[in-house]
Amino acid sequence: MQNEPKIPDPPEPEDEVFGGINLLTRSLRDLDDRGLVLSLAAFAEEALGELLKAFMTPSEATTQLIEGFNAPLGAFSSRIKAAYAIGLITKEQFLDLERLRKIRNEFAHSWKPVDISKQQVAALIDSMAFSRIDDHFPETPIEKIRSSMSCLLVEIRSSTHQIQKKGLQARLVGNHLMRGFSGEFDTQIQNAREELTNISKNLDGAEDKKRNFYLTLLLRFKDRLTVLARPESPEQKKVLSDFLEEFSSVLRQVTAQQSTPEGRYAGKPASRP
Repeated sequence: MQNEPKIPDPPEPEDEVFGGINLLTRSLRDLDDRGLVLSLAAFAEEALGELLKAFMTPSEATTQLIEGFNAPLGAFSSRIKAAYAIGLITKEQFLDLERLRKIRNEFAHSWKPVDISKQQVAALIDSMAFSRIDDHFPETPIEKIRSSMSCLLVEIRSSTHQIQKKGLQARLVGNHLMRGFSGEFDTQIQNAREELTNISKNLDGAEDKKRNFYLTLLLRFKDRLTVLARPESPEQKKVLSDFLEEFSSVLRQVTAQQSTPEGRYAGKPASRP
């Protein structure tokens, strides 16, 4: 019986985090000076874009900031500055990326032959931080830029991965003003009841924008109730419970079939913080 041809093992899946860097590193040794610099800069620009997207709030606004024609954070320079400004890269990384950007410009903005030994380019490379993951001393400028930038790109990709893995995404810190109620508990309940009565009265017969306005007041009223003074006696607790039920009753009547500007409200009693 003839031996069947051996089926080769399937290739190992590419590392999702560092697969691109591994591919870049393998290709760098076969590139000339211009290709090396432009490849490093292009990868760094893309890696910074991914870092910013991972950190920013997922939204169409984030996409428009980073991607597309004339995106404010679409350029290498703006991505470097943005990543540093919001604390995603260190000062050392920021300075080295700026050096890489300046070197990139030397190659990208001239049709004339340029090599890494050029004095201005070599000086920028010499100023770069040594790699933190390479024990080999870089003897030449090309070794220095290759080792320094490879390390920096690994750090950026690692930061992106940590943000995604640990949920380190930017947190919403914006807030809206919310009016409270003045006076002691009894006075606050009285004032709240008067406001609720006034809102209900204005809603009766209101149409279109005016109705939407008072529906919005009613919805926001729920949030305001969370800052009422805390009842201290059983009597006050009963007063608060009765008022919250009164409020919920108004909501059920007004919003049973109504979609408010801020979404349909389920008509549940306001909860205490």
